[in-house]
Amino acid sequence: MKKCNKCGTVNSKDAIFCENCGNKLSESKKVVCQNCGFSNSVEASFCENCGSKLSGVQSSDTISDNNIDNTYEELPKIDNTNKKQKDVSRIKSKNLRRSQGNSKSNNLRNIVVTVAIIIVIVIGAVSLGYFKSNRQTENSRNSNSTVVQKDKSNSSEKSSSSNSNSYSESSSSSEKEISDNSEKLSVSTLTNKQNAASILVYGALKADVPLFKSNYELSLKNSQLYVSLVKLNDDETEADETPILYELAPEQIDSSCGYKLGRNREVYFYSQVKNTPGFSRISATTQDEIVDYINSHHLVDKVNEIANNTVVNGE
Repeated sequence: MKKCNKCGTVNSKDAIFCENCGNKLSESKKVVCQNCGFSNSVEASFCENCGSKLSGVQSSDTISDNNIDNTYEELPKIDNTNKKQKDVSRIKSKNLRRSQGNSKSNNLRNIVVTVAIIIVIVIGAVSLGYFKSNRQTENSRNSNSTVVQKDKSNSSEKSSSSNSNSYSESSSSSEKEISDNSEKLSVSTLTNKQNAASILVYGALKADVPLFKSNYELSLKNSQLYVSLVKLNDDETEADETPILYELAPEQIDSSCGYKLGRNREVYFYSQVKNTPGFSRISATTQDEIVDYINSHHLVDKVNEIANNTVVNGE
């Protein structure tokens, strides 16, 4: 039995602390054998159990204290383990949340990257389509321009060819020849050949002078008209006439008719009269009347046809 030195309570033999006040109970000091662990009295020098020499005194209080200390040391370890488990759980939870946060962040980043890639692809496709459309439009414009240029070139070549042919035909004819498709005649622009041809046509069809009519028909048939200019003396010329007689012949033979021009656009018809030497004045008109008649009766082509085959001698 153990008695508490503080309160006097008698405690059991195995008690370490007082059951009443909790005071640590003291024990008689003993020497513990380090070889067998047997408790010996303090006065003993050798172990009463195994005979080994005792090296020092170690009381049962010390043993109890050691046991108590060990017991108390184990308690914090248990608490530390629980704390560590809690810390581990808290760390795991924190890591889980962090991992979830990182996962969400990664998912968001992946979504942003995917959207950006899609936008880039769409912009690239739109740009490519726009470029192709512009290129097709430009090619179409260039094609149309090429066609127009070719048409213009062809038209220019045709026009040039036509002009060249016209010029060639004009050059091969005698000077100042008149085209068959000429416009209406004008007194101010009449050439000597046109003037002679128009007087011949008028004299044959309008004035109805016999020799003019036969010469007109032969000129068309032979495609020839010869005009000879004969200068006259004053005694052979009337006051209202110019001193030149224009003799007409369908070929290179002696002429039998002709005309003289007045000083104010008059035209005087001359012809040989049977049993009369030389030429005699038959009738008269004006150049304006002749031109009006030719134009109104659509005889311009006939006049030009004869004029183109007319040869003038003595100019």
